Amino acid sequence: MASLQIFYQPGGVLHLLILCLFLEIAYGQNNWNNPLSLDMIVSPMKKKNEFTATLQVKNNVGQCMAVKVSTVTNPNIKYISSHAIFTSCLCSVNNYFWDIQVSDNTVFQGKAEVVPPKGICPDDENIFPVTSYVGTASQEIFVS
Repeated sequence: MASLQIFYQPGGVLHLLILCLFLEIAYGQNNWNNPLSLDMIVSPMKKKNEFTATLQVKNNVGQCMAVKVSTVTNPNIKYISSHAIFTSCLCSVNNYFWDIQVSDNTVFQGKAEVVPPKGICPDDENIFPVTSYVGTASQEIFVS
């Protein structure tokens, strides 16, 4: 009961409101700050030191958004097919693939950024507003 007496003091309710505001800012905007979740999976291929890298990008908001997906340049990685950069309208989950050859132990890193939807997402879609959000995911690769 003594802990509730703070609300009878001047400013007690104000402190509670400030605490609630802080908690909303700290935790309530999490989806806005992280509209995408990224997961990198690297699987070996049949040939030595060759891998398939898959970047799974998940939309965390209830609106479609235009995303540009690419990889970070790494001198230990050679792209077998191409060093593709993908741009797509992401409404739920998409997977992006690269076949790579690795010359030494390294880290493969993919990134996804929210870009303007013009010409990427259909005009009738409910589109997430453009932000300066860039998310990354990485995976260590060990060669034999």
